[in-house]
Amino acid sequence: MALDLEFCSLFCKKIFGIIRGNQYNKDGQKKKSVGDKTHAMSMMKDYLRSLKIISTLKTYNRFIVLFFLVLFSTLATAQQNKFSGWGMTLNTIKLSPTFSLVFDSQLRSSDQWKQPETFILRPGLTYVLNKNISLTAGVALIHNWRTIQGVRDGVSDNRFWQQLGINKQVKKAVLQHRIRIEERWIPVLKVAGNDIVKSDPKFNARFRYFTRWLSPFAKTEKLTKGMYWVAQNEFFFNAIGASHANRKLFDQSRSYAGTGYRLSKHADLELGYMLVYAEGRNKEYTTNNIIQLSSFLRL
Repeated sequence: MALDLEFCSLFCKKIFGIIRGNQYNKDGQKKKSVGDKTHAMSMMKDYLRSLKIISTLKTYNRFIVLFFLVLFSTLATAQQNKFSGWGMTLNTIKLSPTFSLVFDSQLRSSDQWKQPETFILRPGLTYVLNKNISLTAGVALIHNWRTIQGVRDGVSDNRFWQQLGINKQVKKAVLQHRIRIEERWIPVLKVAGNDIVKSDPKFNARFRYFTRWLSPFAKTEKLTKGMYWVAQNEFFFNAIGASHANRKLFDQSRSYAGTGYRLSKHADLELGYMLVYAEGRNKEYTTNNIIQLSSFLRL
């Protein structure tokens, strides 16, 4: 009789345990649930998760170390190192569901931030194919200050440009691609009295590929306000008339990393570091270390 009562007690514990979502082992003791931190499955999940985090950190650290090794080796072997500052504003004004007016302006300093070197005003008209793809065409009005044989003067450098823009949402980040073609005329610069004059302009078409990754610090599906970090790179290639530029297919690259703050869905402020690597006509090349302050306006 005592054995039957013990059997009934164990049986009832199992039945009521199942009803309540609990389970008991053969001795009638409550088993640990999968959600329990000390449960074997939970411990295994935590272990695997920690391995994944460690692997990610190792990969991230390797990337950082490799980036700085490439950076320092580039700076150490460059024929000329420059240090300058760039200020930029990029503006988009929506005219209709399919058309937008875009324009950016830039002011760049010379080496050691001594004086202005370049001012750019670049307006364009964008046609939106869909939410991810757009086509833009425009002009670039560029004014450069050059010093030749002790004479400093302003030289205009105006060009046309067309581009394809592709934006893609990747979880909480935004991946942007931009393919741009520039048509420009490269002149020969000479000193005439106290002026620098242009002569014999030659046609050059330059291909530019730009990619940019923007990710918020906060865990949010879409960034509407708050801090974010950004990394980008742009490559320049001579498509036509390389002999009038640096006589090479590859022209330059611009690598950038920074952080910004989204004030609202209409405006961002951003500060970062850019390394510009530019090939010369022969074997020489130049690196320019740039601190860039940017603003973005979307209306």
